[in-house]
Order: sequence, then structure tokens, then C-alpha cells
Amino acid sequence: MRVGVVAACDIEINPLIEAMRDVSVKKHAMVDFHAGRYGRLDVVALFSGVCKVNAAIATQVLIDMYDVSHIIMVGVAGAIDKSLHISDTVISSEIAYHDVAGNILTEYHPWMDSVYFKADDTLLQGLLKANADDATVKPGRMVTGEVFIHQEGRSEIIEKHNPLCVDMETAAVAHVCHANAVPFAAVRSISDTPHESGADAFEKYFEETAKKSVSVLRRYLDTI
Repeated sequence: MRVGVVAACDIEINPLIEAMRDVSVKKHAMVDFHAGRYGRLDVVALFSGVCKVNAAIATQVLIDMYDVSHIIMVGVAGAIDKSLHISDTVISSEIAYHDVAGNILTEYHPWMDSVYFKADDTLLQGLLKANADDATVKPGRMVTGEVFIHQEGRSEIIEKHNPLCVDMETAAVAHVCHANAVPFAAVRSISDTPHESGADAFEKYFEETAKKSVSVLRRYLDTI
């Protein structure tokens, strides 16, 4: 088993890389891929850069060059659901784009049955079981789009998808994994909420919540 772990930014992946051993680094497509060991596992960790295309490029390289058996995305997200608080963590049950017309995915490649990429159930259940004692960790729907959501745009996203949270990369990584039949799940901790939203909240809580998402992931990796 070789697990690929993708994040958008260095702060979101560094806590995992620092916990790895025997790490070697190679650059592909302008991205540094950190291959090493975490416990008994082979792990390849990277940060792709922000937004969908960067995440997709890095994920395809990860699959092609490192023969990973599973991919997990970590990082932060903005809460859409009002019940979420700063540092709450969402494990993806399904993921969609909120800025892509649904028929592009269902009527054209990859000819999906719906607009939602389903997380791998084994990964989902494993992540939830490993974090069962943490009431701030919960499963739910994520959506992705290339815009930072303040208050404007929330109502449209809720009406269309009613997700727990929103980010800028997860659906792109899920899309690549779907096309390659690689099991995927995402772990996203909340850095801003409907009650405390915007760039100021994101900057204030970014590092704290990034560490939380890696902690949730590590609890799962420790069980394998």
C-alpha cells in the first residue's frame, strides 16, 4: 500500500512531511514530491499549488510516477453549513464542482451518473473510525470552485448543492482519481465560517486548521 497525500499549500502538508522518515524529494511538473515512510506505510506527500488545474496536474503525476494505491487530500475549507465551527473537520462523502455545469460531467467524459464524485467508502469509514472519539470530525458533502466565498455566493451554493464546506481543489483531485480508478477521500478542516468569514478569518486560522486536518489524517494512518 502506497498512500499519496495532496495539499494545496506547504503549510497544509508540512506537518505530515515532518513526521515522515527516509524522505527523498523529486520535482515533476514544478511540484516537489516527498516520498518516504510514515510508520509502516509508504507515503508520497506534496503540495500542488492553489486551484483546480494545479491540483489536477500534481495528482496525475502522482498516479503515473509513484503508483499510489490510494490518494487522500488534506487542508482547510470554508464552512457553508452554519453548524460548523473553526477547526471542525469534514471527511468527504461526495464532492462536486460548484462552478462547472453538471452536464459537462454526465453527458461528456467521464460520463458520470451524477455530478458527485463519491469518496471511497473504505477510506471514508476508516477515517471516521480512527477519529470516532473526536466529535468535531464528521462526514459530508464538499464542493469546489475557484473563488473565495465570503457572504456573496453562499445562497446559490446552498440551493444547488447544500454542502458542508467549500474549497478550491478537492473536486479536481477527485475527478482525476475517478478517471484513473484510484480510491480517494478528502480531509478538510474549517478555517472560516458563515459567522466568521472572509480573508481575515482565513489568515487568522489557516495554520491552526491546517495542522488539525493532518492530525485527523495521521490518526487514520496510524491504524493501517
